[in-house]
Amino acid sequence: MSSIPRRVTITDSAELLAPAVDRLRGAGVDVRVLPDGTSPADAASAAADAAVVIDGVLAFREPELDRLTEARLIVRAGIGYDLIDVPAATARGIWVANVPDYCADEVADHTMLLLMACARRLDALGTVWRDAGRWLAYDRLPPVRRPSQQVLGIVGMGRIGERVATRAHAFGWQVIGQDAVLPPDVIRARGAHPVDLDELFARADAITLHCPLDAGTHHLVDAARLATTRPGVVIVNTSRGGLIDIDALDAALASGHVAAAGLDVLEDEPTVDLAQPVLTRANVIATGHTAWYSLDARRELALLCADEALRVLDGGLPRNPVNTLDAASRR
Repeated sequence: MSSIPRRVTITDSAELLAPAVDRLRGAGVDVRVLPDGTSPADAASAAADAAVVIDGVLAFREPELDRLTEARLIVRAGIGYDLIDVPAATARGIWVANVPDYCADEVADHTMLLLMACARRLDALGTVWRDAGRWLAYDRLPPVRRPSQQVLGIVGMGRIGERVATRAHAFGWQVIGQDAVLPPDVIRARGAHPVDLDELFARADAITLHCPLDAGTHHLVDAARLATTRPGVVIVNTSRGGLIDIDALDAALASGHVAAAGLDVLEDEPTVDLAQPVLTRANVIATGHTAWYSLDARRELALLCADEALRVLDGGLPRNPVNTLDAASRR
């Protein structure tokens, strides 16, 4: 392994990652911060001599990875890492790490916000009196049931899924959970009755998604899957937009089979079509990928990215790698 140049390139999100810049420069690291809007190709070229790349929203596929001739580590400034071709990075001896633990409470809180707003049909309750022209308009209310009479299905029982289960129990929800990796006893210990995916979608009155996006979970919620759900189901997604076939969800919302949806993420981020039909529906609450957000989480994210970079610059291993590199394959 050759000596590690103490250079870091931050590809975007300069304001958000400013605390990382301060920490890295305080440790004697040469930091280059690229302006938002830089293309992936240009960002990769600018980062060619950097040992660490901290990436916010840019995609790094094989062509970009080939330009990172000095890179030992790419830190995805967030939880999801589908923007980065991890197998290609691994083949090139580059670590890929994410920051899986910086906003678990915020996302769980936001999930409950969307879940309860959808389950209580806040869209209708907040406007029905205006439409009726009278304050008491009980005759126009949509069906609403108490949580203790309903089942919540959690897809993905990791850090966030577990926190959602804890919060949902406090509201009275009966919680079932599925996870592609965790064994049933762990799912049970994290607050959910373990079931398989088919049973979860068939039984749940509300479903919330907390699994990673990969080839196996892309469009996990599609027309066929939605057809197996209970009429009036609620769908909440604070994970990755690509988990849902948005056209299929929009059709299910239009038919009334899905009563309401809470969407913090959409598939084409960051360039989302704001005129797409699903965003015009009254029974959809969309929050612009803000579930992670708090002042505390902003600072924590930046500092954890900087700490991950410093570990590798100092000759150590990343704390949260998403790939595996043996000593012989590392740069």
